[in-house]
This record gives sequence, C-alpha cells and structure tokens, in this order.
Amino acid sequence: MKNYKIALFYDWLNQWGGAEKVLLDLIKLYPQAPVYTLVHDPKKTSWIPKNTKIITSSINKFPFSKKNPIFYTPFYSLALRQFNFSKYDIVISTTQVSGHSLKVLKPTLFVCYLHNINRYVYQTPNQFKILKPFLNIYKKIDFKFGQMPDFLFCNSKTVQKRIKNNYQRNAKVINPGIDISFFAPSNKKSNQKYFLIVSRLVNHKRIDIAIKACQKLNLELKIVGTGRDKKNLKKIIKPKSKIEFVGKVNNKKLLNIYQNCQALICPQLEDFGLTAIEAQSCGKPVIAYQRGGLTETVINNKTGVFFKNQTVKSLISAIKNFDSKNFSKINCRKNAMKFSNQNFMLNFKKEVDFICQNHQ
Repeated sequence: MKNYKIALFYDWLNQWGGAEKVLLDLIKLYPQAPVYTLVHDPKKTSWIPKNTKIITSSINKFPFSKKNPIFYTPFYSLALRQFNFSKYDIVISTTQVSGHSLKVLKPTLFVCYLHNINRYVYQTPNQFKILKPFLNIYKKIDFKFGQMPDFLFCNSKTVQKRIKNNYQRNAKVINPGIDISFFAPSNKKSNQKYFLIVSRLVNHKRIDIAIKACQKLNLELKIVGTGRDKKNLKKIIKPKSKIEFVGKVNNKKLLNIYQNCQALICPQLEDFGLTAIEAQSCGKPVIAYQRGGLTETVINNKTGVFFKNQTVKSLISAIKNFDSKNFSKINCRKNAMKFSNQNFMLNFKKEVDFICQNHQ
C-alpha cells in the first residue's frame, strides 16, 4: 500500500471508554493522520498521543459544548459538513453518533467504522421525550447519511444487524480488542469476595439494577467509572450497604481490581463490550444481560452466565446460581485472546488496504 494521506474522525474527544480505546488503536495504526472531531476537551484526553493533530468543528467554541448537551444535536451534521477533506486520499470515521454524515467528495475514499447507530434514536427513543416528535424526520435524514460512506465497518454482529435494518446496507464486522498482554490473570490467590462493574455512569448502562440486586443479597460491589448519572445512583444506595464507587482509576489499579473480583457484572444492552473481554483476559467470568454484543464475547456457563431479563429479579437469580469455582481462568483467558487489539489493528489495516487496491 502506498503512502496515502489519511484523516481520522471521532465524534467527540472529552472522555475515556471503549470507543476511545478503538480510536487510540487507529491513531497507533495511522500515526500521521490528524483527528477531526466535533469538540475536544484537553483536560479529559491525556490518553491522546502528544503529537496527534486535533481539528475541531465550530461547535467547540459554543458554551457547554464539551459536555455534549442534547440541544446541540441538530447542529452536529451541519458542523461536520463544513470540514474540508479534499487533500486526503482516505477519511476513516469511527463513530456512534454522526460520523457517517461527513461530506467527503470523490475521489477521496470514505470508510466508516460504526460502534453503533444513534442509540437515543433507535434503541432508547423515550429517553428524551422532547425530541420524539422529530424522530421520524431525523430517521429519514439519517438514512441518507447512512448511504454516504463508501464502505461500512462495525464492531459486532449486533450492530451489523442494526445497520442492515435501518440503512439497508451491509457492513463488515471487525471486532475491536484489548491489550491482552496487560490484562492478564494474577498468580496470587485472592480471598476477596466483591463483584465488579466497570462502566460510564450513564442511564442506559443500567447500573441501578446491579446496585439493587447486590444490596438485596448483601453483596459487595465495586463500581469503577464516572458519569452524569452518579448522583442518581447514589440516591438508591441504602445505609450499611456494601456498594463502593471507586471512580476513575489508572490502568494499574484497574488491573488489580479485575484480578481480585469474583466476576464482572454487565447489566447493560451492549453494542460490543470491551470490559467483558478485559475481565475474561484477567481470568474472571462475566455475569451479563443476554442480549447484544455480550452474547458474542461471553460463552454461557464456560466464561460467564447470562440473565434473560433486564430486571433486578433476573439478575439476582443469576447471581444466586453463580459460583466462581465453576469457571476456569484458562477458559476465560483463552476466549479473551481472540479479541486482542493487535488482531483488530491487523484486520482493520488488511481491510482498508484491500479496499484501496480495489478502489484504484
């Protein structure tokens, strides 16, 4: 493959999570590529390599824009279409909201890697009732945007189906991955009995279910992560309960927390779910909601257990039936090794190279 001029895009640079880990892998894969984005908060993006060039949209100058307020949503696509990509051979967008609506003119090649299609429109339309009257209009516009990329990639079969159902297009699945050399089991035996959640503290992650279930069973639960739903989650915590908000932690501490837990609890409908792979890579099983991407990364009764309904009762039943002794570190680790970030980068580059050769 010749030295193509490449530009990257990601919706917003103001947090750290699974999608940001994928972006970081792409930056490593294409270190000379600038990253275009709607907004950038340097205080929350120390993970971005220092020599990475960041180019923001006009929304970056607006009040409160770095917190992704809902009232700016109608302007995202308009702001993105002001970017000029004419000097690039390839634009690679990694997105879960609006990166498929970039204006990329021929002969520049437009490749879009979708983590999901807009959650608040297609999966949780009732969360923002004020926008409900506009959803059908948005979907018609979004369908047109969904036709704009030359090629679509996605992170899971779950998202692949959503793309097919809503955009009527085929997307190539390229599973993201983790650093399996870092997330590894401990050789020391752990006597700790806590369960674990590693997640952004936002409504659709359904952390409230796990808190209520663990409180009813009087179990210890550690919650790693930050987010706007923290205050609401703290309100449901009862006195003397064993629920601990750990907050944001560095990778070394996160590794230790994974290695010493009984299991990771994933009560959310996940598009793919890197935390479940991180836990398994550390030799730990997962208790997961039996829908979405988690069904593609957790093997029932071998590397974890599923609960069928997204309710406290269903999760309690799964926890009661869970016994950490039934799960092998080796099996969990072996399953996780299929999802390494090295595999992701190799597969991604292979697909882009193939497309470029055929596109020429």
